Amino acid sequence: MKKVFPFLAAFLLLFGWNGTARAARAERIVSLAPSITETLDALGLMGSVVAVSEYDDYPKAARSLPKVGGYSTPSIERILSFRPTLVVGEATFHGQTLSRLSKMGIRTISLTLHRSLGQVEEALKILGRELGRKEEADRAIRKIRFELETLRKRIRTAHPGGVPSVLVIVWHDPLTVAGRTNYIQDILTRLGIPNAANRIVFSFPQVDRETVLSLDPDVVVLAQAEKGMAITQESFQALFSGLPLRAASTGRVVAVRSDALFHPGPRVLEAARLLTEALEKGGKPRVP
Repeated sequence: MKKVFPFLAAFLLLFGWNGTARAARAERIVSLAPSITETLDALGLMGSVVAVSEYDDYPKAARSLPKVGGYSTPSIERILSFRPTLVVGEATFHGQTLSRLSKMGIRTISLTLHRSLGQVEEALKILGRELGRKEEADRAIRKIRFELETLRKRIRTAHPGGVPSVLVIVWHDPLTVAGRTNYIQDILTRLGIPNAANRIVFSFPQVDRETVLSLDPDVVVLAQAEKGMAITQESFQALFSGLPLRAASTGRVVAVRSDALFHPGPRVLEAARLLTEALEKGGKPRVP
């Protein structure tokens, strides 16, 4: 790079040529979703976060931060009370809130993370660029891609005759599964694990027991959130008692408890490892 004169370097630094000035202005951040908080943490910005949603409990520092309301019901008054210089939310859930804050002169960033790993990577890029953490964002993305590919190879090696299919159930009343267009499906795809519910086009469709029987998964994963949704082995067994669900009759039902499955963000690697371990516990080559 050509030498930059001191006064020009100062000018570029002051007006955000490298993102540093922007990061300094955004030192009081309110995060409206756990996924966003976890993304900020991955970029080393938790020290700038002054408030989060009621469902934030990761990283540990988020548990003691003030709360601005529920995931879909943040309080404008509470947000304003923390004098934020930046509010970051999800486009689908916080669009109106962000719009109102923007009209009040508060800087906002609207992200979309809940459907795919591509969106998770894009969120890292956006926040990295806007908050002067581009290198950290690039490093996080490289790590995600590398470790997912490592897990994919591990799974493929363990199942040379074909990887068992998995059905991820996230709730039992009504019975709800991970369908084709969601974050969990994208993780399964990256890992090379067939999603038994891939033919169902919705993100998290409600299904009946007959549909589950027709999907005939090799392995059933019961996804359990730390807070809120947590289908148990008991509730699952009660639903399918006496029915010819092969995964249940052969003991290939595995419970996985982690918010990483429900919070699309940099913890995707935790979610991927848990799904890989669930496959290893319950997965066996499919018997014709």
